[in-house]
Amino acid sequence: MRRTPPSRAVRARPASAAAALALALTTTLVLATAACRRASPGEVGARTRIVLRHQPLWGDPAPFRALLAEFGRAHPELDVVTELLPNDSDLLRQLYVTALDGGDASFDVLVLDVIWVAEFARAGWIADLSDDLPPAELRATLLPGPAAVAVQDGHTWAVPWYIDVGLLYYRTDLMAAPPRTYAALASTIREVQRAHPGMLGYLWQGRQYEGLSCNAFESIWGHGGEVLAPDGRLVLDSPEARAGLAWLRTLVAEGLSPSSVLSAGEEDARRLFQSGRAVFMRNWPYASGLLEQPGSPVRGRVGMTTLPSLDGVRPGAGTLGGWFLAVNAQVSPARRHAAARLIAHLTSPEAALLMATAYARNPARRALYADPRLRAQAPFIADLLPLVEAARPRPPTPYYNLLADTLQGELSGAVIGLRSPGRALSRSQQQIDHLLAGSP
Repeated sequence: MRRTPPSRAVRARPASAAAALALALTTTLVLATAACRRASPGEVGARTRIVLRHQPLWGDPAPFRALLAEFGRAHPELDVVTELLPNDSDLLRQLYVTALDGGDASFDVLVLDVIWVAEFARAGWIADLSDDLPPAELRATLLPGPAAVAVQDGHTWAVPWYIDVGLLYYRTDLMAAPPRTYAALASTIREVQRAHPGMLGYLWQGRQYEGLSCNAFESIWGHGGEVLAPDGRLVLDSPEARAGLAWLRTLVAEGLSPSSVLSAGEEDARRLFQSGRAVFMRNWPYASGLLEQPGSPVRGRVGMTTLPSLDGVRPGAGTLGGWFLAVNAQVSPARRHAAARLIAHLTSPEAALLMATAYARNPARRALYADPRLRAQAPFIADLLPLVEAARPRPPTPYYNLLADTLQGELSGAVIGLRSPGRALSRSQQQIDHLLAGSP
């Protein structure tokens, strides 16, 4: 059989006009129009087309294109097409829900936030991949946290592409050592600001979206709180949780964080920190690669460490994050198996090594953290193993996103000062208990 040249086997294309409108408007009408126009999405002559939807990786696209080209050479019977999606998680989820609930089979492989996997599996939107990607094999190679998300009820629903953990970034040229406690963080900010007037303090994600929930959970854990009871019940209204949420409000109220954090997401914080105008930042590991790019004002002057905690004895835990690859349950069996092969390729040890070294994306496979190549090319990623192992998941429930809508509004009300932390958490607890009481 004659091999198809890589330029044909793997190609990137922009989303269609209808898809672009869907990204902006996320309306059922636009998605339905796009689906109708692509009535036979899986056939390209005698070859099978596989559509991979993912967000920008933030970096040189060449390594990722080479990874896809390698797959194309090994599978000339497949035509892999990539479509870029918005980097906004909330917008992305709306797009997916609208498309999948409407039976859209125009794409095959989708990238899912860690907190969506259980929900999408329960809804029947993603395919069971157990035959192609056996659960036992995944459990044997993945870190425990990601494995628990990928394999649920004995079935493989998704495979981690890369994982995340909340980190504290700090300016190494402004302090001898990073703070381990919240009090030390505040003290360091004030000391630096006295020496460097106009310097901002601690940047984090305070906009009303999932990033705020991650910061709130981390602060609650750092103050000794738990959000899951032994019986699996979500517990938010506790003294520790109130103290954790009060700390986030204090950061803004006392000028330790600029008021701009209240409307900030990850990239807002990253860009401001990279400008050299702030002392600390909470963000995910991806930011490290951008901070160290040639021409970055803070290149060579940034360190990463665990988040602070109340007493500093036990380091603060970062939220477990990350993105998983899953298969659209609406596609045909042939496309489903082909899509599973693409996922196996994109999540292989070699692919995970490339994602770590080229894009600063943390591997989900434990063995890679000891790989000499990773230690030589991206030692900061290799050193994150203890932090990744200690990362804590958000409540693992198919109803998390339903709960998050309620929680984010209350958290936002507390950090901007509309209501007290105690009142916000009490209202959250009441509403969440009511929602879960009515869940099947």
